[in-house]
Amino acid sequence: MEINKIYNEDCLITIARMPDNFIDLVVTSPPYNVDLGDNKYNKNSYDLYNDNREHEDYIKWLKNIFENIYPKLVKGGRIVINIGDGKNGAVPASSDIIQFMCELRYIPTTHIIWDKNNVSNRTSWGSWKLPSCPSFPTPFEHILVFAKEDRKLQTKGKTDLTREEFIEWSLALWKFAPEKKQKLFKHPAMFPEELSKRCIKMLSWENALVYDPFCGVGTTCYVANKLNRRYIGSEISEKYCETARKRIGE
Repeated sequence: MEINKIYNEDCLITIARMPDNFIDLVVTSPPYNVDLGDNKYNKNSYDLYNDNREHEDYIKWLKNIFENIYPKLVKGGRIVINIGDGKNGAVPASSDIIQFMCELRYIPTTHIIWDKNNVSNRTSWGSWKLPSCPSFPTPFEHILVFAKEDRKLQTKGKTDLTREEFIEWSLALWKFAPEKKQKLFKHPAMFPEELSKRCIKMLSWENALVYDPFCGVGTTCYVANKLNRRYIGSEISEKYCETARKRIGE
């Protein structure tokens, strides 16, 4: 299979062509199923993907993808899933993902809270000054980390972590701003390079193979390339693939 390539196809097709015990690290952020395009906070939709599934169908879809990834990971390989909960926490997608990942035999490794310091929808009060039905906007997201068979990497390698980075990032509360380049890259739901950078440096050696099954405009692959890692991405949108390849090429 060709390395350092973004495949314009459904991730299940890419995964099926991978040999077993192949991937060192997965860093990804699947669609949140919050109806982008018709969401009152985000009127921009994905290029092709329908972000408004029935929740049960959405969770089954994700479970199937991560079940297929499992044999492709090396022993000790890690998966990082960045996810937000819908409807101000009323739809606990993060909890559902943790449950099915354990059912799939993944080992929970850590649960990082990403404090985005984003209070743009702070006026979503629900029942204003009344306890009848208050709303609780969530200016944070979840970064869920799992491992296959063993929490410890089974190989030794070279790290690019600095002392200061390790001290700061080893606390499971990360504070940095969300991505602000959505208009530049024409994608409605990008995560920032900082998220990929922290996950890749904390969880893999240099030259590791990093995979993103929901590649989007290529943030994970772009950062992996900069950090001397090999990468593979899958993305159904030809438009997003072209943007991702251009970012990496530049």
